[in-house]
Amino acid sequence: MKRILLATLLLASCSQGGAPDIQVKDAWARATVAGQSSGAAYMTIANRGSGDDHLVAVSAPAPATAMVHSTSSQGGVSSMSAMDAGLDLPAGGMVELKPLGTHVMIAGLSGPLEAGSTLPLTLQFERSGKRAVQVRIIDATSTGPR
Repeated sequence: MKRILLATLLLASCSQGGAPDIQVKDAWARATVAGQSSGAAYMTIANRGSGDDHLVAVSAPAPATAMVHSTSSQGGVSSMSAMDAGLDLPAGGMVELKPLGTHVMIAGLSGPLEAGSTLPLTLQFERSGKRAVQVRIIDATSTGPR
């Protein structure tokens, strides 16, 4: 019985492993037009560490708000929903936030996102804390960063 308990405790302590090493790259969003109060941001989040982590929240400068959304399609109809549980980032893993998939929805923009500018976002991770990200705004007709 003691061996089973010890083995269980050892496995539980290994589940998070060592420290996560979160890296965010290629953050971008499309330009918006006057009167458009929402947009979406995309990026790649990699965990190059030996421990798991979890994206718990995203924030944007007031008055805007930001949250992780997923996109799904059923019967030719696409819909978005907030991912209140955030995103898991396993050790050695990577998550790509992209159009028509998981992305950061930004609502309540006080003005348009203009090509050539940047939008600051803050990503809050369970173990790694806050990470400031500068989202590059690209032309609205572009399919992604180059």
